[in-house]
Formats: sequence, C-alpha cells, structure tokens
Amino acid sequence: MTDTSGPIETQARIGAMDVLRGVAVCGILLMNIPFMGMSWEDALPPRPPHWNADWIAFTIQNVGFAGSMRGLFTLLFGAGMMVMLRGGTDNDPTGARSQAFFTRCFALLLLGVANFALFMWPGEILFNYGLAGLVLYQFRRAQPRVLLTAAAAFLMTMSIAIGAQTAQKADTLRQGEIAMALDAAHKPLTDEQKAAVEARKTLLAHAHPTREFLAAETAQRTSFPGVLAWSTARWTEFNLGPMAPIFLAESVGFMLIGVALFRLGVLNGSRPLSFYAGLAGIGYALGLSLRGYIQWRGWQAGFEPNAGLMSWRDFLYEAGRLPTTLGLLGLVVALYKLGALRGLDIGLKAIGRLALTNYIGQSVITSILFYALGFYGKFGFAQLMGICVLVWIFQGLFSVIWLARWEMGPAEWLLRSLTYGRWQALGRAPARVTAAVAPAE
Repeated sequence: MTDTSGPIETQARIGAMDVLRGVAVCGILLMNIPFMGMSWEDALPPRPPHWNADWIAFTIQNVGFAGSMRGLFTLLFGAGMMVMLRGGTDNDPTGARSQAFFTRCFALLLLGVANFALFMWPGEILFNYGLAGLVLYQFRRAQPRVLLTAAAAFLMTMSIAIGAQTAQKADTLRQGEIAMALDAAHKPLTDEQKAAVEARKTLLAHAHPTREFLAAETAQRTSFPGVLAWSTARWTEFNLGPMAPIFLAESVGFMLIGVALFRLGVLNGSRPLSFYAGLAGIGYALGLSLRGYIQWRGWQAGFEPNAGLMSWRDFLYEAGRLPTTLGLLGLVVALYKLGALRGLDIGLKAIGRLALTNYIGQSVITSILFYALGFYGKFGFAQLMGICVLVWIFQGLFSVIWLARWEMGPAEWLLRSLTYGRWQALGRAPARVTAAVAPAE
C-alpha cells in the first residue's frame, strides 16, 4: 500500500495562498514590534493636542491592521493543518495521517516554548496554535456550514468573555469614582468603597507607569536572566492564565473559518475577481467603520481608562476584527489576480513558503536588536514601524536567496521531520505535478 501520509511537494503550492501567508507574516511583525521594542505599559506618549507621527502610525495600525494580520495567519494555518488529513481518516488504516497531525500539534507546543524561552518573545502564537489544532481535529469531517456555525459560537463566546472582563473593570472605575466623590465630600467610606478606590488607582497605574517602573522594566529586559524572567511571566499569563481559554477559543474560531473558506475555494484564489473585490469592499466597509468609531471614541477620551467606553468596547472587538480580516483577504487576492503585486509577489511568496522560519526569525532579530544590543525603549512608535519595513526587506531577500538553493526553511524542515518521524530532504526536489496544496508550516 502506498504511504500518502508524507508532506506535500513544494511544486503543489498555490501562489495566492503563499502570497496571503507572506502578507500575514509581515503584518504580524507590524503588530508585535511595538511590544518588542517598548514597554507594554507605555506604548505611546500622552495624547498630544495635535497629531504627530507616533499617533498617526498608531491610529493607522490600530484601525486598519490590528488583529487582522494574526486573523489572516490563523485562517491559513487552520486550512493548512486540515490539509494534512487529505483523503480523510477513514481511508487511513494505519492511522498515519492522524499520528502525523497530532505529532505536529505537539511539536508546535514545543516550538512555542522555545520561542519564548530562547528567543524571548512571550507573545508567540505557536503554543496556542498547537492546542487549537487538537480541537480542530474534531472537525475533520465537518461540512462548511458546520464549520462556520461552530466558528460563530466560539467567537461569540470569546467576545462575551473578554467583553465581560473589561466591563467589570469599567464598573470598578465607576465605583472608585463614586467613592472618591464621597470622600471629597467628607463622607465616611465603607471597606468596600475604600477597596474600590485602591482598585481604581491600580487600573490607572497601568495607564500611567512611573519613571521608576519603566526604568526597572528596561533594566530587566536588557539583561539576562532578567529578560528570561519577564518573558516567562508574560508567556505564562497568556497561555496558562485565566485568559488562555479565551485566546484558544479565538484561534479555534478563526481556524474553523479558514478550513471552511479553503473547502469553498476562497483561500486558493479560485473564485472570480468580482468575488474578492466584493469581499474586500464589504469586509473593510463593516470592519473599518466600527473600528474607526471605537478609535474616535478613544481619542475623545484621551485614551485614558474610560468607564463608558470600556463597558461595551470589547464586546465588539471580533465584530470589527473578522470583517477586516476578510477584507484584507479579498484585497490581497484581488490585487494578486490583477497582477498588481507583480514584483512584490516574488518576495511575498518566498516569505510565505518560509512562514515558520520567518515568524521565529522575527523573534530572533528583535531580541538581538532590542535586548542584546540595548535598543529597547530607544525608538518611538513610528520609528518602530520603519524598522519593521527594514525587517520585511531583509526577510524577503533572505527567503528568495534561501529558496533558490533549498526546498524549505530550517524551521519547516525541523517541524516536518518531527511530524513525519523521519529526516526530510532539505535540498531542492525535482519538479513534480500534483493537485494537492502544501500545508502551512
């Protein structure tokens, strides 16, 4: 019996999906680099009376790109994971496909740990993706309508959970303000009201970190083992703390959508140009209008903790993020089909084919730049966006040069070798024709 459980040949890749993956990997750095190069508690200076470069860059990033780049990457990752089970598990008497799938999921967990422990990026997504893949397996036989309905349920639950937490903080602010007003009027405060005042101070302290706090954080993130302690604490908070199930539900929801879109022929670019143009127009119209309104309300509040805004804002996060993600998908594929990305698509495809290597490589580059070389906290928000562009150029050139000699990147090689239980050939393979699509690495 022929073993069909091995990796899919490079020549089978679909160009549109590689371009989408390249855009997503580049965009993820656009979102991550402010948290790599400056304090998570002090990403921006106080809002100025007039626009400046940092606030312009922040607004464009937050309205147009926040969440949608990771959303696109998650869609593609989910589709790629499910492609591993091509042919279904019923026609897999030895269970080879399922074993490879589960091995890849657990290998992703290990790579996630390496990314925060060795490369000092606690915001990595690989550990989360490995767990999400284990859930995704349960939907291997599901039809698109089941996948989309399940995704809606996951994302709705996630939105309620995160929105409720933020609304609770809004209530803490209100109760603290009421208690402070009573104290100003020389009214005695109950223990509960005193606690509300302290809780309000704690919330505001995160919005206005002291110089001493920022200096201590800088010292920690530019020394070893201080930076390891910081990375470990943050990573544990995201992946093992109370918010971990919420982030997992978000990834599962987007992966399910990715599988459905792949099965409907959307991700591989097989739909007509008008479909992608419509997807871009409708997605961005819905997503940007909602996110633009939230941004405007935040600007009105001076981007200070505001009980009125916080009471409803995060309930609508996914309602703005998902349409923007789909709008981005439609825009990129439409431009690709029009030939408008000619020239750029070479670098984007190469980055997309080496998605895992480039994703981990971003952690390596930024750790060296900001922590080892001590440039942490030295750049403003807009300057970090410029550094991001330079990293894109470097990774594009690196990926093109690497793929001229090798079939896959070092991280892809390691993951495939672990997945299939045998060392994979790293050198370029002879051209072969097949109708399958290579999975995301």
